[in-house]
Amino acid sequence: FPGTGMGAANNEPPAAFGAAANVPRQTPGVYGSSPVDNSSMPGSGMPGMPGMPGQQQQQSGQDAYSAQFLKDVETFNSPAHFVRCSVSRLPNSQSAKQRLSIPLGVILQPLASLPPDIEPVPSVNFGVVGTIVRCKQCRTYVNPFVTWEANGRRWTCNLCGFSQLTPDPYYASLDESGKRMDRFQRAELHKGAVEYIAPGEYMVRPPPTAGVFMFVIDVSYTSVVTGLLQTVVASIKEAIQSGKIPGGQRVQVGIITFDTSLHFYNLNSNLSQPQMLVVSDLEDLFLPLPDDILVPLAESETAIINLLESLPAIFGETKVNESCLGSAVRGAFMAMKHIGGKMMVFGACIPSVGELALKSTRDNPRLLGTDREVELLRPAGNDGYKELGKELTPAQISVELFLAPQAYMDLASICPLAKFTGGDVHYYPQFNINTCFEKFKSELVHVLTRYMGWEAVMRIRVSRGWKITKFDGHLFIRGQDLLVVPNCHQDQTFAIQIDMEENVTPDPVLYVQSALLYTNSEGERRIRVHTWAAMTSTNFNDIIGSIDVQASAVMMSHQALDQSLKGNQTEGRNKLSSFCQQVVQAGNMCPQSDALQFLPLYIMGMLKSAAFRATNDIPADLRTYIWMRLETMSVSQSAAFFNPRLMALHNAPEECRQPNDHGQIDLPEMLNLTSESMTQDGVYLLEDGETMYMWIGRAVDTNFLSAVFGMGSFEQLDPLAAEAVVGTRGDPLSEKVGNIIRQVRSERPTPFLQLQIMRQGEPKEAKFFAALIEDRTVGMQSTYTEFLQRMGYRSPQAAPPQQGGMPQAGMPPPGMPPQGGMAPPMNEDTDPKTSVAEHSSLLPILC
Repeated sequence: FPGTGMGAANNEPPAAFGAAANVPRQTPGVYGSSPVDNSSMPGSGMPGMPGMPGQQQQQSGQDAYSAQFLKDVETFNSPAHFVRCSVSRLPNSQSAKQRLSIPLGVILQPLASLPPDIEPVPSVNFGVVGTIVRCKQCRTYVNPFVTWEANGRRWTCNLCGFSQLTPDPYYASLDESGKRMDRFQRAELHKGAVEYIAPGEYMVRPPPTAGVFMFVIDVSYTSVVTGLLQTVVASIKEAIQSGKIPGGQRVQVGIITFDTSLHFYNLNSNLSQPQMLVVSDLEDLFLPLPDDILVPLAESETAIINLLESLPAIFGETKVNESCLGSAVRGAFMAMKHIGGKMMVFGACIPSVGELALKSTRDNPRLLGTDREVELLRPAGNDGYKELGKELTPAQISVELFLAPQAYMDLASICPLAKFTGGDVHYYPQFNINTCFEKFKSELVHVLTRYMGWEAVMRIRVSRGWKITKFDGHLFIRGQDLLVVPNCHQDQTFAIQIDMEENVTPDPVLYVQSALLYTNSEGERRIRVHTWAAMTSTNFNDIIGSIDVQASAVMMSHQALDQSLKGNQTEGRNKLSSFCQQVVQAGNMCPQSDALQFLPLYIMGMLKSAAFRATNDIPADLRTYIWMRLETMSVSQSAAFFNPRLMALHNAPEECRQPNDHGQIDLPEMLNLTSESMTQDGVYLLEDGETMYMWIGRAVDTNFLSAVFGMGSFEQLDPLAAEAVVGTRGDPLSEKVGNIIRQVRSERPTPFLQLQIMRQGEPKEAKFFAALIEDRTVGMQSTYTEFLQRMGYRSPQAAPPQQGGMPQAGMPPPGMPPQGGMAPPMNEDTDPKTSVAEHSSLLPILC
């Protein structure tokens, strides 16, 4: 691969990047709470059991070296916004691992945007040394956890144990504790996340061109009449004119349109206007121009903007309502394969002609919710779009799909094109410019302006005794473990499942290191390296106490998705139920473990979600899209999807109106996901990482309606019109509600969280109540209490953990499970403070 670290002859990275190590690999995460105090657990005084005095004496007698190492782990590990592991104290034997009910795995977001007040990832230049210091045996990068010997003349790799000489230009003497004197002057020796400036040996040619965008736009009848074409044009134009597309003078742009033919455009800046060249023979595609399809944005911006503005008029009267999307991708491939880049494909209807044509007759709604539904969720035929994606990857082309159909499009067949080229899928069913414009524009502009890298490859290494069993995410695996990502970016997330090597005793510490070799938009070759360490333990309670609930839930969802696609969705749900039963049983044994009390709520949320629930109301295309999203979501977004945030707006504290010392808006307290949390005079905001819903109770205070929406009564409120008014009226209450919504959106830069307002009693409030997972819902006719009991929970008390923090162990009295459902119409005798759930018996349970 030119410039990727992958030679054309053998598809291997340059020697400097390193071949596969002798030991398997993986990626870590730094998370988990401190070990649980087990002194009050049943059996805590019994000899030989965890949490007894003997164990506590052993811990209190921990030697100084171990204590210092634990401190180093906390200080030097790559931060949690880059890497998170399902547990941060790992089992040290197969028997201990089998006892643990949590999948062992790591979620890695190597280019993640930084949280507020976090210092940037430091750049490291080894130019003075001559080359980057790495282990000669396994190619691990020098990091804070290597050990030094012979007064600094030798160092030992923390992953493979190989001892080697320190290069003379890199030598520094050691202090009395055996650490380098210059440790805190060198970022790579005290930071778990660093970025190396790659020297020449990390390239097979000079830095390649970065910032190449080919826009492939559907101009069929459906695209025109729904406003998709106009929305695409306006969004691209805004991104260009904002000047925020990274790369500056290096950015190149091309435009291709298609219906049943391909339309190429000569964008040479010397022409008075762009020239259109039509290719109608889809069986024998050719490039009508040798040059000027891709042009420098800085030189041809005027021509590009003029063309974009003219497209709606050029195709405004079209009657062609078919698509040759497959052929359009092939044509774009031909135009950019010499240079690579990002192919942005916009589609409005199923590809029905040309290469890789699909049939709408494949859709079969009768299979939805049955064990045969998975037939609709697998690619049709011979995986043609996957094979096309495998052709694009060696040319360093990544495909981003923006699909906005009015009917079935067969996403299951098309989406592998994005998955295997490191791209993403954006889906807008029933697209209409009046309701979807802001969301579409925001997401497209974000894709074009976010931090990104080009021609990337990634390798992950783990220490002795451990192996990677699976890679999850949108990427292509070259050979055994080289991950190829033509276009990497800040939102990209990968997951790695890990296990112990057979018949090998793991080292007392697990080390993980990932290295992403990429070209930034300024054309500089960089290596983003993340190093993470975790001690292993024989103490089951230490391991349980280190569980990262959200990361564990993500790993469980990935395994359930795999099982659903390989087998069927019933098998995937059964896998989740099995996980939950094991977690609940472990929680019965360790009742003081917050994680074990909280994790079942996430698992129940998965089972009730649109990703896994056994209902026939999720079209095949939508289910496919959700599965694609779950493969690449960050941990926090996945957690919100399965366990949404619910907060009250009508009584939000005054602190929510003004930014705090960090410039952030303090959000109202999170509420439990049950209608027991709601009253009929309330207004509630629910956010699931994909959408925001605002539910307005029938007895809402008219002062709230007037201040926020300018309406005098509940009956006068028009939800569609109200969505555009929120936060714009200047009233202090309006300002407070608007700030809360803006803060939630700022925490989720993608996707754009569209606000949907619904009044009590409207049919569309079913979406809101389906997300109240602690009630009986459309996804499962069980409350949280009933679900826990079915999973084997033994306590006489069982309530969901409190939202807004780590789980609380308290449970509500038995016999009072939340009932769920929608509130009935109120009358003069109805107390507006009555919870929504108290009247649910008057209406059928939501099903």
